[in-house]
Amino acid sequence: MDKKIWDLLIKNGTIVNSTGSFKGDLAVRADKIVAVGQLEEGQSERVIDASGRLVMPGMIDSHAHLETGVGESKSKDTYYSGSIAAAYGGTTSFVDFAFNNEGEKPADSMKRKLKEAEGNSILDYSFHPCINSMDEESLRSIRYFLQNGFPSIKMFTVYRNSLMLEKQGIYEVLKMVAKEQGIALIHAESADMVERNIADAISAGKTQPKDHAACRPIISEIEAMYGILAMARDTKAPVIFAHMTTGESRSLLERTDGAKLFAEVCPHYLILDEEVYEREDGFNYICSPPIRGAKDREKLWKLVQDGYVQMINSDHTDYHSEQKKKYKDYFPKVPNGLPTIETRGMAFFSEAVVNRGMSVERFVELTSVNAAKLMGIYPQKGILAPGSDADVILVDPNASYTMKATDMHMQTDFCPYEGMKMTGKVEYTIVGGDILIEKGIYKETGHRGKLMKREKPLLNLVG
Repeated sequence: MDKKIWDLLIKNGTIVNSTGSFKGDLAVRADKIVAVGQLEEGQSERVIDASGRLVMPGMIDSHAHLETGVGESKSKDTYYSGSIAAAYGGTTSFVDFAFNNEGEKPADSMKRKLKEAEGNSILDYSFHPCINSMDEESLRSIRYFLQNGFPSIKMFTVYRNSLMLEKQGIYEVLKMVAKEQGIALIHAESADMVERNIADAISAGKTQPKDHAACRPIISEIEAMYGILAMARDTKAPVIFAHMTTGESRSLLERTDGAKLFAEVCPHYLILDEEVYEREDGFNYICSPPIRGAKDREKLWKLVQDGYVQMINSDHTDYHSEQKKKYKDYFPKVPNGLPTIETRGMAFFSEAVVNRGMSVERFVELTSVNAAKLMGIYPQKGILAPGSDADVILVDPNASYTMKATDMHMQTDFCPYEGMKMTGKVEYTIVGGDILIEKGIYKETGHRGKLMKREKPLLNLVG
C-alpha cells in the first residue's frame, strides 16, 4: 500500500477565500495546508466529506477579553474555557488585551497576560499592548512591543483615571506607531461628554439600564472619532476605530484627507437595538459604547455593505447575570460587556449572509482575512492556501436552530441572542491541523495554542 502523504483530506466542499470560491478539496499535513484543488482520496490518513458544506479559513477575533477585570467584576471565562467556546463558534485564533491594572506598567500587564494564556488556550493567541500613562517607562515598553511582535496598540479616549490616555499622550503614541509601522486601536468616546452626562443622570436619579445608553449618545462617539481623525491625519499612523456603533461616521470615513482609517463593528450592534435596555434583564446588555436604535443600526449596516467596515469582531467579555444584576438599578456599577466569543461568527453569518444576501467571500473578508492582514499574521492565517496554517472551519450553511444560553459553552448564563432563530452552524473547527470541534462536539486532543509573534500590519486589504 502506498504511504499516505496527507494527514487529513477535506473532500467535496465549497472552498471559500475572500477572492473567490469553488467546489474542491483541501489537504493537510502536520499543521499546514499543503494542497487545495481536486485531490485523490487514497493519499490521506483521514478523510472528511464536506459535501454541502462551506470550507473557510478559521475566523480570527482580534477584539476579545478573557480573564479580564478585577474583584467582583472579574469575567468568568478562563483562557481554556473561553478558547473552547471560541472554537465552537469557528474562531481559530484571537487577540486579547494587556490592560494595565492599578499600579501596572505595560510590561507588567503583558507579562501577566502571557502567563495566564500560556498552556491554557487551545487556540493561537496574541495581545494588544495598552498604554494609559505618558511616563518614560510606559513609552519605552510600547516602542519595544511595536518592534517585537506586538504591532497593535490599544488606547482609550474615555475611562479617566483607569484606561484613558489623555489626548497629548495619544498624539505622541500615534507618532511612535507611524514610525514603527504599527497600528493603533482606539476606543473613541468623549470623556468630557460621557462624564458630564453620567454625573447629571445620577443627580437626577436616572440610573436604569436605559440611562446608561442615554449617557453615551452618538455625538460622544463621533466627537471623539473626529479628534482621532485629526491626529491620524497629522501623524500618518493607521488607526482602527474599535467597536464602532454608528452610521453617522460615514462622512468621517469618506473624507479622511490622507488618514489611514479602518473600522471594526461587533454583531450585537448590527442585530440588536436599544429596546434591549427596556427589558427586565436590560442590565445584561450594558456595554460601551451602548447598543443604538433600529434606525442607527440600519445606517451601520449600510456602512458594512458599502465597504467602510473592515472587521467584524466580538468584544467578548462574559459576566454572569448575577454579577450584572447586583447593580441593575445603578448602571455606573454594572460591569460592561457581552458574552459573544462563541456567537460572533454564526450570528453575523445568519444575519449578513442568509438574511441580507452578503457573499460568503465578503463574510470571510470581514471575519478572517482582513484581521489577519491588519494584525500582521497573513498569509499564515486568513487564507486557505498551500503553506498557510491549517486553521479551517466547516460550516453547514443551511442548519437552522434557536440560539440559547443553555447550548453555549461560555461560562455565563446569558446569551445576547436568546430565542433568536439562526441559520448556519459550525460543524468542524480545525486548528493547526488538529480537529478540535468534530460534528459540533469539542474533542480534547491535548492541542494547545501558540503565542503569535506578529509582523507589521498589511494595510492594503484588496485581494
